[in-house]
Amino acid sequence: MKIRAVLLASCLLLTVLPMSPGFAATVGVQQTVITTQGNGPYYRLNLPVGIYPGSVHPDLHDVRVRNAAGDLLSFAWVDTETETAELRSTKVALFPLPAEQSLTVNTAGSFRQNPDGSLTQLSEWKTDRKKTVPAWILDVSQSKGQLLQTRLELAAQVNGLFGFSLEASDDLKNWRLISADEQVIQLQHQNASVQKLEISLHHATARYLRLRWRDAEQAPELLGVTVDSQQQSYTPPPLQWSVLIQPKACSNTYCDYPLPEKTPIDSLRLQLSEPNTLATVSVLGQLPPAQNTVSYRHHHNPLYPLHVLRHHKQVTAQQTDREVWLNETLAYRLSLPNGEAKSPDLLLDGASYKGLRLQTTGPVSSLGKPPPGIQIASLPRSLVFLARGKGPYILEWGVEAKDGAALPLHTLMPNLKAAELIKADDASVEIASPPILVETEKSAPTVATAPAKEHKPWLWAALAAGLAILGAMVWSLLKSMSVKKDEMTDDKQQDK
Repeated sequence: MKIRAVLLASCLLLTVLPMSPGFAATVGVQQTVITTQGNGPYYRLNLPVGIYPGSVHPDLHDVRVRNAAGDLLSFAWVDTETETAELRSTKVALFPLPAEQSLTVNTAGSFRQNPDGSLTQLSEWKTDRKKTVPAWILDVSQSKGQLLQTRLELAAQVNGLFGFSLEASDDLKNWRLISADEQVIQLQHQNASVQKLEISLHHATARYLRLRWRDAEQAPELLGVTVDSQQQSYTPPPLQWSVLIQPKACSNTYCDYPLPEKTPIDSLRLQLSEPNTLATVSVLGQLPPAQNTVSYRHHHNPLYPLHVLRHHKQVTAQQTDREVWLNETLAYRLSLPNGEAKSPDLLLDGASYKGLRLQTTGPVSSLGKPPPGIQIASLPRSLVFLARGKGPYILEWGVEAKDGAALPLHTLMPNLKAAELIKADDASVEIASPPILVETEKSAPTVATAPAKEHKPWLWAALAAGLAILGAMVWSLLKSMSVKKDEMTDDKQQDK
């Protein structure tokens, strides 16, 4: 019976030990090794979106950084300082380039640079509706900060799809390519107006842009260009796009799509299955059952509130108990003589949702059969940490923790000036993405890392204490059995 008691006590000890407060605090903790390049001491780390499903909250307040000894390191989020950055929209000056200059690299001889960087054209060359302009110089010298997007204004009679390339320069002599294959669309189709006139500039910094139409003879009449820019102290990492997500359920007027848990959604791409499809679609974010308000927003994309304001939509006024209005668009896929026109990617608010609902004004079959798939894009968060002690350094997340929380960026880097780019060496981690998300944007290759070495001396101490208690119980039982055996031997001798 006592042997059974020892075995039962051993099982109880192994069962109770993981339930102790010290152990419970580590349930769900995840770690990975940080690979660093350079001498530091500051390292910038872009976090893959695969971190979100395992995090405590979408704002990643559970993230911590440790050194090889397990010490917590100081770090700061580099994207929180841009929430109050000012967004500027500037109507830029346009300068036509004749055909003989549109293909040359150096166009400085046609313009004079003023002291403030603006341009004055030297040669007179008037445009008219009968004469196409093969290329344009856009003077963006007065657009301060990083260039977010350009919005083209075409003449009302323009109808079609027009391809072009975009280049950037600071001196009109040396040009670098921003995009080799862009297109704008303006046409009437089935009593509906289809337009795509907003082009991303990918946070470029430049004084001048050069727009060159792909087909110079069919170039549209360009009336004006507006550039949206923002001054901020960092350049966001590229978006990470998901694999194609199919609807999990559809009704007569909508389809519902699942989303990875706690993952912010910054952009949406519709993949229509049939050509010559056109329908008005509202995008709704579905909230989890216990959530009555929109979750944490990244504030990464200042163009989303600008887009909502421009289209006269009030997001908060269209929120229901379980759904939040996010955007509305004319989804289309049209086969045209000079190429296929597809609706552009749709801006979203950077919040996390349980799912997305695509709701049509008419039957959902107007989006084609089968219903469209979607791709979602998330902008990874970035942090800077101050290396201390020996590496390898460890990224940790998945549990609530009081110590080691992020500092304000100006506290971590006191010499950093406003609107100044952060000077830090590169760091990277590998985190497995959820099945629904994969990175499709071209990015720097990551270095394979070994599993993180866990530093939990308290756990070993608890195990040692448990073994000591178990050993004491066994020793006590063995001693008791030995005494009992001696007593039985003495009784037998007395009986004889």
